[in-house]
Amino acid sequence: MRRWWSKIELVLGRRRNLDSDLQQEMSAHLQFMIDENLERGMPLEEARAAARRAFGNMTAARERSYQLWQFPTLESLLQDMRYAMRCIVKAPAFSLVMILTSAVGIGANTAIFSAVYAVLLKPLPFPAGERLVWLGESSAKATGISVTWINFDDWRKENHSFESMAGFENADLTLTGRGQALLTHAGLVTHEFWQLTGSHPIKGRLSTASDDEPAAAATAVVTEAFWAKSLSADPQIVGKTLALNGTSYVIIGVLGSDPGFFLRPVDYYLPLRPSAAQASKRDAHRYMRVLGLLKPGITLTQARMDLDAIMEQLAKADPGPEDDHRTFAEFLTVERTGDVRRVFLLLMGSVCLVLVLACANIGTLLLIRMTTRTREMAIRTAIGAGRSRLARQLVTETVLITLLGGAVGIVPAGLGLRLIERLGPRDIPRLSEASLNLPVLIFCAALTLTVGLVSSLLPILGSAKVNLSMLLKESSAGSGSGRIAHVLRGGLVVAEIAIAVVLLFTSGILLRSLWAAETLNPGFDSGHVMALELQLPTSRYSADGVILDFYTRLEEALRAQPGVESVGGVNCPPAAGDCGDWWYSIQEKSSPSREDVPVAIINMADPGYFQTMRIPLAAGRAPSDEDRKGGLAVAVINEEIAHAWWKDARSALGQHIKLGGPYMEGAVVEIVGVAGNVPQEGLDSPPLPQIYLPAAQRVDPALVIMIRTVADPRNRAQTIRHVLASIDSNVPIQSLKPVDDWLGATLIRRRFVTLLLVLFAAVAVILAAIGCYGVLNYWVSSRKQEIAIRMAMGAGTFAIIRRTGRQAARLGVLGLAIGLAGSWGTSEWMTSLVFGISARDPIVMGAAALSAILIVALAAALPLWRAIRISPIETLHEA
Repeated sequence: MRRWWSKIELVLGRRRNLDSDLQQEMSAHLQFMIDENLERGMPLEEARAAARRAFGNMTAARERSYQLWQFPTLESLLQDMRYAMRCIVKAPAFSLVMILTSAVGIGANTAIFSAVYAVLLKPLPFPAGERLVWLGESSAKATGISVTWINFDDWRKENHSFESMAGFENADLTLTGRGQALLTHAGLVTHEFWQLTGSHPIKGRLSTASDDEPAAAATAVVTEAFWAKSLSADPQIVGKTLALNGTSYVIIGVLGSDPGFFLRPVDYYLPLRPSAAQASKRDAHRYMRVLGLLKPGITLTQARMDLDAIMEQLAKADPGPEDDHRTFAEFLTVERTGDVRRVFLLLMGSVCLVLVLACANIGTLLLIRMTTRTREMAIRTAIGAGRSRLARQLVTETVLITLLGGAVGIVPAGLGLRLIERLGPRDIPRLSEASLNLPVLIFCAALTLTVGLVSSLLPILGSAKVNLSMLLKESSAGSGSGRIAHVLRGGLVVAEIAIAVVLLFTSGILLRSLWAAETLNPGFDSGHVMALELQLPTSRYSADGVILDFYTRLEEALRAQPGVESVGGVNCPPAAGDCGDWWYSIQEKSSPSREDVPVAIINMADPGYFQTMRIPLAAGRAPSDEDRKGGLAVAVINEEIAHAWWKDARSALGQHIKLGGPYMEGAVVEIVGVAGNVPQEGLDSPPLPQIYLPAAQRVDPALVIMIRTVADPRNRAQTIRHVLASIDSNVPIQSLKPVDDWLGATLIRRRFVTLLLVLFAAVAVILAAIGCYGVLNYWVSSRKQEIAIRMAMGAGTFAIIRRTGRQAARLGVLGLAIGLAGSWGTSEWMTSLVFGISARDPIVMGAAALSAILIVALAAALPLWRAIRISPIETLHEA
């Protein structure tokens, strides 16, 4: 222990007089040997020489003594670090460039990884979240269909694969009796939901199995945020009531913290109970999905087969139109991120390419710097340093610089993360939770070390075959440049150009896709239109006549306002998504098989909708005031359906559609019009088959009133609110915004991804240009004497440019070819992200190639200019 403590004291610098003590002891021992030789009768000089021979090399003895009293490996590492710091300080410009280059690559990767970790990798905040499964129904035509209550009940009772199951859905309800009517968001769940999400109350209790019974009292569990904001944090809130859609719910508890299972904020939770139809009909769908917790050791495939067997037994016991339905099962982690996973993997892959470019630039700089340090390495080799010792020194220097770059990279990482949070779509789950937390910082540290180690390999490989002993006789700038170093430098330039081409291509494809979506003719005129979204409380608006009367009076009052051109209503406006679809068939056509029954969006529109939105009619008419309940059931189809069944849209008029298809119950409607296609799921989505039913024949309390104004529709917002309040002040507004804003919101995600990729491509271009310039500039500098001799022998400017430019052209062409091949392969993976153009768009491919050529040309311009400005007389005189 004393020996180890002495070593530690030496490392900590507490025994700074070791060198002098050791020198004194060695001198005393040598003098003792000299004295012994003198006593034997040797002359003084002979006695000293004999003593030195017997003692051995004093320097080697001193080093052996140091190793016994210190940690040699650690001491050597500290020496390397001190020397590396001196090298960094000695070449501040070179070091700054390397630090900033690594900081950009590491910072960008850390920022994107923080988002990837939060969205894709971070464990769900639920007990055993990795075993939670999202369950639905599936058929040959669709997946993720809502689950009927009978199927859920049998799953829950008969399955052997799940520890527990919970049904859930969400709803919007109107809160009254507490001031102005307020639209609130409810989560409808069965009692198992609390255990699966690990929820606990801070007041009262949570719902139980008895609360799920259809005959039980209406109860509610409010969230802490809703309790504090809307219920004034009433400490006696348990036992009081909430009036929701006219029904009184008793508050039985306050949830400690909302589990955040529903992606949108939830104000309270209500027991999920089946209606009479759901409890008796196996094909009675609503909006319920199921959350299940797999038993340990059970795979998703086994669980799916288990539930499928239950559904097959149900189909035999209770035959019906949905006998072909089976189970849709997906892990909750995958289901939540399914549509954004590809996007984030694309971003992570792109930013990794930027990091590769940064590593290539660092490696190129180190290779070039090695040519100026080869004499230093030769001298160190001559005095006893081995190649492994020199390699360790190079690794230490590079890792130290990248560590500094990683520390600096935290700044751009933080700025990049703030940019991602600010520009990122709000519908990406858990993106707001992204932060520079411990896992992200560990990733940053590991990435920094990896960059340092990978970058240090290049100068080590570049100097592996250089004859260092010959370098002591050389003095030219390029004398230390071996063939391997030359090949590595050229290879790095080729890689940088190829990566830049791939990133330019991917960003260009997405940029053109965004432009195609932005400039797309949506099939209607969205300018000067305000959308008023309403959901009437079913307690007071349950009868069809009452609902129609309300919307009729509202539209008439809005039309009477100055500055309003027209008003119309629709259940599911453009870009609102799939609000509900159903099977259908054409009565006059042959019946398709069960697996081939087509599906269309079922929408409701009133007589003024098509005129207000200026949706053209290809044939027939729009719904009219004559299309009332009890009259002829009619429908307007869009051109997507018309072109699928008839050559001419006019041929569809008078034909009949069977809603539900030939194998399910449903109304038969006559086609009276064919309307133009509109983007139902967003401006960057293809048109979907759509059937419009008259709002008076298919009454729905939810409607979006479209109001076309003469001037900016935002100026009429307050007037619209007053008109609504004058008819019924207890009807809350779900949203009130211009249709242009509604449409623009569908491109937020595409804009977000495109912007980031364009930024990555810009960084890649800059890094590639810097790398190309560094290599070409070094090439000219190392051949300065050769160029001077050629000029002295009569070579003209064009000959010098041709010879010098040939090197740049060779590297550029090879890098371009590899980059185009990589872009071609990448396009296959990006097909689902492309809209309006080909994934291998020749214009984008050509633009990427042209950009690469410009990169090489600009990078080579200054070295070429330097080459033709060389003075042969001065250069040869200096040599």
